[in-house]
Amino acid sequence: MTVEQIKAPAHRTRKVPAKLVREELKGVPLYYKGYKGVMNGSKKLEDIMGSSSLQSYIVGVIYGILFSMVNRKKYILTTNETGLHLGHNNNFSTDIAIFLKENVILDDKYFSVAPEIAIEVDVKIETDQELDYIFTKSEEMMAHGTKRIFWIITKHRKVFIMEQGETTIIVDWDKEVRVMDNVVINIHKIVSEEGLI
Repeated sequence: MTVEQIKAPAHRTRKVPAKLVREELKGVPLYYKGYKGVMNGSKKLEDIMGSSSLQSYIVGVIYGILFSMVNRKKYILTTNETGLHLGHNNNFSTDIAIFLKENVILDDKYFSVAPEIAIEVDVKIETDQELDYIFTKSEEMMAHGTKRIFWIITKHRKVFIMEQGETTIIVDWDKEVRVMDNVVINIHKIVSEEGLI
């Protein structure tokens, strides 16, 4: 992945403000999807920082299901762009994370340990290489201890299932997906039960 820079008139390069950086992967800043619009004045910062209604709904419903099914004496569940600081120059966020409770210290900083399981809904950075981003971020998280990562891609209605030591699988989102022992979800069923799509 490369760092994108915006060219200003008169052949000057404008530095992209830090507030437009969503994540940092191996020292490379990854900008919010739509950041160029903020840079050229056609969008406000608030226009690009939130999730779509579908993304928000899916994250909320999955979190609710997991909250009722996961052993919360053993695990901590987080959402709302959980911040992860996984080594020097690796600062990520994730939509839903499941941490082993014994590994976690709650404070006012990003988590410094990788979650056991991460769930992402869509790519929220500016890139023309979404698959490269998905695989690179996932590999980096797994290198720091994440056991399983799910990417739900709403446009194509697919789920990428990545697990340490296993072949990556892509399934239609109407298939059942095992998040962890005794916790199985079906994205299509989740979103269609309410008659929203």
